[in-house]
Amino acid sequence: MFNDKSTRPYIRLVRLLAALLGLLQLAYFLLSWCWPEAAQIGRVSVSFTPRGLEAGAVTGLTQGMRWTGILIALPALLMLGYALLRLDRMLRACAQGRMFALDTVAHMKAFIGCVLASLALGIIEPVLRTLVWRHGFGSTAKGFFGVGVSSEELTLLLICALFFVVASLMHEARRIAEENEGFV
Repeated sequence: MFNDKSTRPYIRLVRLLAALLGLLQLAYFLLSWCWPEAAQIGRVSVSFTPRGLEAGAVTGLTQGMRWTGILIALPALLMLGYALLRLDRMLRACAQGRMFALDTVAHMKAFIGCVLASLALGIIEPVLRTLVWRHGFGSTAKGFFGVGVSSEELTLLLICALFFVVASLMHEARRIAEENEGFV
């Protein structure tokens, strides 16, 4: 059991930031699909657009296409929400001094896996949406569709790999500690 109380303020801050991220992602999702019209805030015009669509494209969609787009985009959002839930559980366990407990390591691995799944779902979502709209709704959109991967997503992939290594090290540290307890 790790009882260092100096990390608790940082853990609280990360938990707060993770909750804020989740709420912002949900707000962006709802604003981009349900209220896609540009809004005026003073002299600034603000619009939200789903990934892979041009500004104002959602307003021209039929209700069926819009709901299909929402349903296709929803798994990535839900996976991110579950990842943030597992992160919160991991951080709560760390705040309670159970940094190397098996459930803490499991929460960390689940968080990493869910972030990677959300990333993958977000990358394939525009392609899947385009295919469904073309073949299911007879959309007149011509041309090719692309799968875009940004440098931020590649960086996230690297960070997830690093977190997975840290989780594996935590698991090994736990195993060694249990093994050493038997010798004392």
